[in-house]
Amino acid sequence: MKDFWAEELQNQRKGKLKKLALFIGFIAIILLIIILIMVYMYNSKFRRWCDDNVLKKEVREENTRYIEIDGDENTQMYAYDKYICIFRKKTLEFYNKMGNQVGKIELDINKAVFATAGKYMAICEEQGQKFYLINGKEKLYENSIEGNINQINVSEGGYISIVLSNSSYKSIVDVYNKSGEKIFKTNLVTSRVTDVSISKDSQYLAMAEIDISGMLIKSSIQIVSMELARTNPEEAIVYKHEAPTGKLIINIEYQKNNNLICMYDDSIEMIRNNQNKELFTLKNKKISFMTVNSRDRITILEEISTGEYTSDTKSTIINPITLKTREYIAKGVAKKMRARGNRIAINFGLELHIIDLNGIVIKKYISETEISDIVMTENLVGIIYRNKIQILNI
Repeated sequence: MKDFWAEELQNQRKGKLKKLALFIGFIAIILLIIILIMVYMYNSKFRRWCDDNVLKKEVREENTRYIEIDGDENTQMYAYDKYICIFRKKTLEFYNKMGNQVGKIELDINKAVFATAGKYMAICEEQGQKFYLINGKEKLYENSIEGNINQINVSEGGYISIVLSNSSYKSIVDVYNKSGEKIFKTNLVTSRVTDVSISKDSQYLAMAEIDISGMLIKSSIQIVSMELARTNPEEAIVYKHEAPTGKLIINIEYQKNNNLICMYDDSIEMIRNNQNKELFTLKNKKISFMTVNSRDRITILEEISTGEYTSDTKSTIINPITLKTREYIAKGVAKKMRARGNRIAINFGLELHIIDLNGIVIKKYISETEISDIVMTENLVGIIYRNKIQILNI
């Protein structure tokens, strides 16, 4: 009887030890996975090795679908929502991710200028008078204006802002709602508008202006209340920032919470709650490309020398509120960059790298010949060649 109980006790002890070993092993695996994820997120060299050798994120040209084009230099390509768009012979054609044509719209223009935001696309005649607002594959309205259109923009709410010029003013800015009603107009006598942006809630219009009437460049930014522009135009300007003399404003873009990101030739700044703040300087940096068109991020591409004849490209993705950064480093010199939503595409000629806002590779496209250009949305990329467009789903 004693031997039986001793053996039973020993078996129970062994069972408990086995369960403990399994539990410790399970915890160790979980900890290892967490450590690997953290190293992958924050160590760019380890992440690049994993992407190339473990996760196999490469996609080759021959394994993607394509749309044939005729190679006519008058054919224009654009990406919008979930479509690749081709404009030729006054017809805008819509293609899905499978490369099938799913719609078309006739437009009475010859050379188009495109702008998109969310589900809306605005199109105008380059230096012309006609413009259109499109939602999905349908034309909501068309309109004509006096003067020559220099720039067109559209907001996520379907508001269109147009910068035009005539013989009387340096720049004129008109704003239309999604029904085609003009709700705002301003005439600028001495300064030229270089960029405009409408806030996400369609409450504010920001205008970047350059005054070149004197010996030195003077840049300024005005923020206009859309509501006051309708009800009390004299009080419509709610904020104005004048940059130091000689500083050149290049681009502005509203991000979330009405934060206005302002790109200058030597710095990037932010206007928040009617206060201007310099986020960082671009002096003494070899900048290849930069954009404020990512979703609530700023992306800067720098060329980093690695030898007498070799260079890498470092992508720095910055949160303008926290100033926290993420980096992605790739071999070679970038030829072009595009950004839409939370996706960034970097063209290296024979390779196209798609990364997210954490600097993590989503896809790496390998081309057999030099990539001419790219168009993209958050969902797909069109890789443009002389006679075709390859489609990469992301």
